[in-house]
Amino acid sequence: MKPINTLLTWVAIGFFYATQAWAADDFGRLHFMGYGTLGFNQDDNRPNSTFLRDISQRPRDSFTTSSWLTDDAWLRDSRLGLQIGYQFTPTVSAVSQVVVRNQVSPKLTHFVDWTYLAINPLPELDTRIGRIGYDVFLMSEQRNMSYSYPWVRPPVEFYGWIPLYSVDGADLAYTLRDQETQWRFKLQAGHSPGLGVPIGTDDNFYVKSNKILAATVTRENGPWLLKAGYSHVAISREADPLVNMLFNDLDSVTALQIQTANGDVSGEAAELRRNMTWKNSHMNYFTLGATYDKNDLLAQAELGAVFSSIDMSMNHSMAYVGLAKRMDDWTPYLLVSGIRPHDKPYSASYNWGDGLPPPFAGPLNGLQAGAITALNSTRIHQETLSLGLRWDFNSRAAIKWQLDSTHVHPYGYLLRPTTDVSQALHVNLLSVNLDFTF
Repeated sequence: MKPINTLLTWVAIGFFYATQAWAADDFGRLHFMGYGTLGFNQDDNRPNSTFLRDISQRPRDSFTTSSWLTDDAWLRDSRLGLQIGYQFTPTVSAVSQVVVRNQVSPKLTHFVDWTYLAINPLPELDTRIGRIGYDVFLMSEQRNMSYSYPWVRPPVEFYGWIPLYSVDGADLAYTLRDQETQWRFKLQAGHSPGLGVPIGTDDNFYVKSNKILAATVTRENGPWLLKAGYSHVAISREADPLVNMLFNDLDSVTALQIQTANGDVSGEAAELRRNMTWKNSHMNYFTLGATYDKNDLLAQAELGAVFSSIDMSMNHSMAYVGLAKRMDDWTPYLLVSGIRPHDKPYSASYNWGDGLPPPFAGPLNGLQAGAITALNSTRIHQETLSLGLRWDFNSRAAIKWQLDSTHVHPYGYLLRPTTDVSQALHVNLLSVNLDFTF
């Protein structure tokens, strides 16, 4: 079944269940809501590059140019969210949310963002158990709900590298009110339900984390909202099938104890192997965000930095600033965003095969080049300037137009896959969204 047909089927199913839920809602305890986006995007005919909203999406085959006739042009931003809740008692409720979106994973469980039991024993204390939203960003709760923010999508430089929407575990939040100021302290703990990331043209790497810890502090006062977050993510699975053969070859070179006039080949092979070992690696992620929302003006900004125990994982800093001006039903806006690695691209100081007989030199040089390519493949280095306009033509629907101008640096293409990563690229993207709630 074509992806666009699959999406339409889900829309039909959603509306059917919506009517059933609304009927049940008459009893006062069952609640239903939904939201969706029909999105279209088109870049300026770059045959060697493709746009990704996040790294859980697969690039077009052979980077064929997207057009209004292709599924790819319609599915990057399109999504449908359905949420149902039941209030058992004034202090106990249950919520489940399913979001159908373009991603490589076909597993139905990866479309379930939330399914949790909420218990509020005190007015200032909230607890949730089950599958809960991963909460370290300003837009954690509404990343998929485009209707709730002015822009077409959350800035990909900040949100695209970590399409982790859920944690299977529990969280605890405490709210402290001090006159006009409200503080909220939240702790989360659990593990990842899995995240599919494309590898090559056919394979997927399902990122698994056996430990996710997160802590946030939020302060609200008048039009200001400030939020600081920290997250620790431990990876429990290797990046099969990407590195199995590569690991075996690097282990073989390490075991041979190869020394040449240029350097310690086996020692470098061991170091490359270590920096590509996802299993038992970990990331520490820090975020700081602020929102000013008063009358007709909205300003929002976030800063983030991630530090990983291996070079092949994320070691980056990212930020964005957004400004929006409401004018009746129209909202023009501006976004500036960027992400850059902490280190320069890995490069060879010499060829492993130099000075060795050709039967050994060729395979060694090929292995070295392949390992370096793999190590640099997770780098993101780009900046985007976005101009957009939102039109709220209905109380439950809006249309958005957005033009992105993106500059991608050499060896920084994880979010903008291309056939030649050694060259810089400047590309423009036009996006149009129809956002709605029901």
